[in-house]
Amino acid sequence: MRAPPGLYGVVVADTNIGKSESNETGGSLIYRGYEISDLVENATFEETAFLVLNGKLPNRIELQDFSSQLKKRSDVPQNVYDLVEKLNRDAHPMDALRTAVSSLGATELNLSPKEQQLSIIAKMPVLVANCYRISSGKKPIQPDLRLNTAQNLLYILTGRQPSDFEAWVLERELILYMEHDLNASSFTVRVIASTLADVYAACTGGVAALKGPLHGGANEAAIEMLLKMKTPTQAEAMVLEMFAKGEKVMGFGHRIYKKVDPRAQLSKKLLKRLIEERNEPSSLYEICDIVERKVWEMKKLPANLDFYAAPVFYILGIPVKMYTPLFAASRVVGWVAHFNEQLKDNKLFRPDAIYVGPMGLKYVPVDKR
Repeated sequence: MRAPPGLYGVVVADTNIGKSESNETGGSLIYRGYEISDLVENATFEETAFLVLNGKLPNRIELQDFSSQLKKRSDVPQNVYDLVEKLNRDAHPMDALRTAVSSLGATELNLSPKEQQLSIIAKMPVLVANCYRISSGKKPIQPDLRLNTAQNLLYILTGRQPSDFEAWVLERELILYMEHDLNASSFTVRVIASTLADVYAACTGGVAALKGPLHGGANEAAIEMLLKMKTPTQAEAMVLEMFAKGEKVMGFGHRIYKKVDPRAQLSKKLLKRLIEERNEPSSLYEICDIVERKVWEMKKLPANLDFYAAPVFYILGIPVKMYTPLFAASRVVGWVAHFNEQLKDNKLFRPDAIYVGPMGLKYVPVDKR
């Protein structure tokens, strides 16, 4: 039986990690039974990570221990940075990150599987930030063990202590990006896990899948488009022009969400709150709003998370090349959860394909071809 292109609608696994759904009222997303809006409003990154990994919210002692474990394991070995420094400076930070994650696996051979998983979760945000610093000709910064994950990300990226509000906003975005059932990168992780490869191999595959503009890279394309739109009026005209030329408006449409991406609407609220808190001009929010409404009016495509996360990152002063790596800094938690779930009742992924090539060809010696 032939599956539809992209395996759309094909069930390949049971999961109790998370679930995204489109419904009559729009769309929903749960992590381990909790609505994403509840977690974004109330939880920390570390609480949500513990939930995604362990299936329950931590009590105070569990949270302190988990946070302490992440901090203790967040320092990246120098040999990993030495390798990143040898890469071409023009390489995208995702290329550097992919190489760094792979080299980390070759460095931490003596850790137990559980320790390896904690290590990659703890180090990914630090690698994300420092791979960018190295590609910019700067020296890596060691994480500050007094700071949480979001605070350290902004601290390493900018070299300054972020405000509590800035870190809180970034933390909300990290929670929104943490898990999304069988997306392309998480499915890649599960396929690699099914071979019984280690977690570093699986996460290297996850990073590779995330780089593409149809998955993680859309946030970079979205902000590059938005920055060309100087006013809401110009934004509307540009959208019309893009559709007239048959061009894709980045940050719209989703394989699951047909009406509303709940993550996008939560991120839209964060954008408005951030602009108001920072006394920024409201034009960027207004541009986003008019683009969202125009695309829905003309194509019935909803804004996805990338569309509204991008301007949030921009106002926080995060370099555009960092937007996709930031995705990995959080999604690594979901990857590890899927890695473990795959191994609980593992079966090697080995789908079939229908051969549509030629038949009956005969070898001809090279001098007669």
